[in-house]
Amino acid sequence: MRPRPRRAKLRAGGIVAIVLALAVNVAVVAATTWVGTHEQRVLDQLTVWQFEPTDELATYADRSTMTDEGRFLFYASRPEIEGEGDFDEICSSREEDVGILGCYLPDDKAIFLYDVTDDRLDGIEDVVAAHEMLHAAWDRMTDEERDALGPLLEAEAAKHAHDEAFAETLAFYAKAEPGERLNELHSIIGTEFGEIGDELEAHYALYFADRGALTALHEQSNAVFEQQAAAIEALVAQIDALAAAIDADYATYNAGYDQLNADIDSFNARAESGSFESIAQFNREREAMLQRQSDLDAFYTTIDAKVAEHNALIAQLDELNLQVDELNQSINIQPRGESDL
Repeated sequence: MRPRPRRAKLRAGGIVAIVLALAVNVAVVAATTWVGTHEQRVLDQLTVWQFEPTDELATYADRSTMTDEGRFLFYASRPEIEGEGDFDEICSSREEDVGILGCYLPDDKAIFLYDVTDDRLDGIEDVVAAHEMLHAAWDRMTDEERDALGPLLEAEAAKHAHDEAFAETLAFYAKAEPGERLNELHSIIGTEFGEIGDELEAHYALYFADRGALTALHEQSNAVFEQQAAAIEALVAQIDALAAAIDADYATYNAGYDQLNADIDSFNARAESGSFESIAQFNREREAMLQRQSDLDAFYTTIDAKVAEHNALIAQLDELNLQVDELNQSINIQPRGESDL
């Protein structure tokens, strides 16, 4: 009898090893596929791991209430704070009366922020940092994601169509960055508009833990400019009204003196020709003209007082304009020349 051939037995451990090997291979393939389709995310993660934010940059992220995702995109953009000279070489603008405080460079995936040092504008840098971070977010969105956001952003923009400052901002971007309307709306609405639709609010919640606190910072810093503008507008209206009153008073004064001089000439001619019936009549008419002269002189004194008040208001306006120039310089707008005043 031939011995029976022994059948090899598969141990359980061998089966597990084969299954694990297959699982590892599948995981490697899946990871390779994910990396291939999420290359920018991988590069961003590597950048964030290597980036060391300054205390100032971390404060911007904190005060603007960036979430982990918002902070991730902010740091992935390697933000830098630059002074006037270096900043203008990177984020320059030739537009008159336009101050650039930040820019996102999509080719470099980098954010640059202007160093605002005026304490009156506390909060403005945090808002600018958040604005630029949203540009980084937009840059990383798919076309489908942008298409979905487009109608929501336009709907919010339509609600503010009456806002002159908002319209001017959009007009500037249309000229400076044609084709980037939705990109800019995404950053402006997210950092400046308080009340927005629920769907868009949910979108921004991915980047900000408390967007209301962020928009409050915008309102706080923007109020400084609004208050200055309102003060100047009120002062100019007061100056214009006073100037008009002075002009009217001068006209009345000059007309009064013209008539008085004509009446004096007539009085003197009558006196020389002996036309007065009595000394009493002569004295009465003479006293009446002297009184008119005294009244006109007193009236001129009131005009002088108005002129002095007008000059004092002009001095106040000059001071306000100097303050505005200081604020403008602090937001990277150059002071006006004499021809602009």
